[in-house]
Amino acid sequence: MRQTRIVPWPQLLGIPLNVIMFLFLMVLGWGSVHGFFAHPVRVGVVAVHLAMIPVMTLATSGRSRGVASAPDWKPFFPLLVFHSLFTAYVMPYMDARDLWVLPGGDATRWIGLTLLATGASLRIGPMLTLGRRFGSTVAIQPEHTLHTRGLYATLRHPSYLGILLMDLGFAGVFRSVVALLLLPLVVWMFVRRMDVEEAFLVERFGDPYRTYMGRTARLLPGIY
Repeated sequence: MRQTRIVPWPQLLGIPLNVIMFLFLMVLGWGSVHGFFAHPVRVGVVAVHLAMIPVMTLATSGRSRGVASAPDWKPFFPLLVFHSLFTAYVMPYMDARDLWVLPGGDATRWIGLTLLATGASLRIGPMLTLGRRFGSTVAIQPEHTLHTRGLYATLRHPSYLGILLMDLGFAGVFRSVVALLLLPLVVWMFVRRMDVEEAFLVERFGDPYRTYMGRTARLLPGIY
């Protein structure tokens, strides 16, 4: 009989609070609650994030280091914090004041929301598929096995592709020129993270993972 997994209380509280704080900073950056929620695209951004909370909180292992883990690339989390703060506060701040904004007006915003929602789906899809094997640290969880079906039959890192699409989406939603200029930095961050993750999985699973790497793309089939 399968034992029900109990979600640790730091994860149960921490993930929802992090998302809510992220959204709060967006409203703060915009400058007013009424102004932020006056546009349906920004309401959509909030709705997408709220919908992600139950999956991120209940379906994954959060920051658990499981039975074995690898040290992360040291600059990754400091850069991730900078990236999150820029996205949550600076993008809305600049958009509300028409600073360094992309052309296209509302069309740009709606394209951004479409990319954001697509990226969010790619982000939470692997969480639902992998369950407790999915975590924000590079780790092996108890009874961890390789998953090579579904999206993983083609891509090794669909969740990271989701993050990058979300990043493009935020750039569109908040019409941010600076976000597009910083996108190569974001891609580089996740390339380094994938290097760490794949080296760890080769160490843990050996030839089966090497074979899997040989027949799949990291992010984009036929390209990378």
